Amino acid sequence: MKKTATLTLFEDLCQRLSIIVKYDRFFGKGGYCRLRDKSYFIINERLSAEAKEQIFKQEMRAIDMQNVSLPPKLRELFDKNGL
Repeated sequence: MKKTATLTLFEDLCQRLSIIVKYDRFFGKGGYCRLRDKSYFIINERLSAEAKEQIFKQEMRAIDMQNVSLPPKLRELFDKNGL
């Protein structure tokens, strides 16, 4: 599956926030979690790029991004969704 530009932006944002992104095969969709002082996004690699983006958008609500500079595309997505 080819990554979309938005998905790449989400991954880059996670890297800047010290969140580890893992793609794996499992039952379910995945999401955000913390384990031993580390943050993770664990996402089912079988999902479409759009479904992966939805997971990032939904789960980013739990993350404090007040002082984070966002690319315009992500800022637009977050503003549209009230994040």
